[in-house]
Amino acid sequence: MKSGYPKDRNHHLTPSLHKLKKLTMPGLINKGSQNALPLSVCEITSCVRGYTLALTASMTYNNFEDNPIEGVFIYPLEECSTVVGFEAMVSNQIITVQIKDKSKIDDCYFDCCTTTNGALQSGSGHIVLDEDLERTVLVVNLGVIPPLETVNVLVSTSSELSTLPNGGIRVTSPTVCTPRVQRTINEEQGLSPNFQNRARDSRHNCALDPHEQTPITPQLYMAQLLEEEAINSIDYEFSFQLEIRAPYLLAGVESPSHAIRADADPLARSATSVVITLADKYTYDCPVEILIYPSDPHLPLVLIEDGDMTLEEYDEHLTGKSDYIKAIKKDSSNEMKTRSQALLSPCYPLTMWPSEGGYNS
Repeated sequence: MKSGYPKDRNHHLTPSLHKLKKLTMPGLINKGSQNALPLSVCEITSCVRGYTLALTASMTYNNFEDNPIEGVFIYPLEECSTVVGFEAMVSNQIITVQIKDKSKIDDCYFDCCTTTNGALQSGSGHIVLDEDLERTVLVVNLGVIPPLETVNVLVSTSSELSTLPNGGIRVTSPTVCTPRVQRTINEEQGLSPNFQNRARDSRHNCALDPHEQTPITPQLYMAQLLEEEAINSIDYEFSFQLEIRAPYLLAGVESPSHAIRADADPLARSATSVVITLADKYTYDCPVEILIYPSDPHLPLVLIEDGDMTLEEYDEHLTGKSDYIKAIKKDSSNEMKTRSQALLSPCYPLTMWPSEGGYNS
């Protein structure tokens, strides 16, 4: 099914971003060898409310190398997505990110490292972010990761969901959380004593000869990393949960990618809230895709978020603002008061508009 965006929506994007939509090499990357560290556990918990998606992904990576490496976490974002939380734990140290104004950030790149005979050394190369990728990729430098160390990463995002031509809503798991495994699933392999050795020796680019490795360029652009498909070298534990809290009746929920299970409150009077999980074991072949169908998709929808202040606190907050006082003192007439107060009232944007012909109330 095609997206509900216009055909010329992305005409202004650079070619690297067009490739980014198809192939993304996300996850935890070894900056020295530019290989992806294997993902061992991934848990996705998400919630759809109206046409917004709140998603939290918990990922566990393993450094099977015998030497320390320097890691960079890469998380591609959709055009209408925003990172609202990030936390990583490396060697019992917690790493968080802080959002700052771009004018206050001196550098938009991270010093890269090269390796000589397996030793980590500082190099003159760096990862460059162009203006487009700065808005569509989260890049976090996690520093030095000790050998045989486990890294836990927690990312929370908020997204605006696009609508399909038929009024449906599409939810897709990030490629960071669902990398493809490039081999036949074999559960016995995880019980083998040489399992970690084979996982350590496996490489993302599958080049066994060191001379076949792609040489590290002094200046590594982020678009070059994002042009490779996300492939995991080992099987990983995966769980997916999507809660749908719809302010409208649901006409149906389906998945074109996997078998799903929908659970609802047995005491519910209407189908407005369900919890979606995978019915079968995840097969490591493609991201999870969920399609949600509202019963009346072309009716306008307004969502109002609950505030954190009481009515009395809100009135006190308004009267304490200087612009409110100036608006009242400007004209004492009732008509001017009404106009001034109207400007201070909240606005409620509509996410959808009725089709031609309208509707009868």
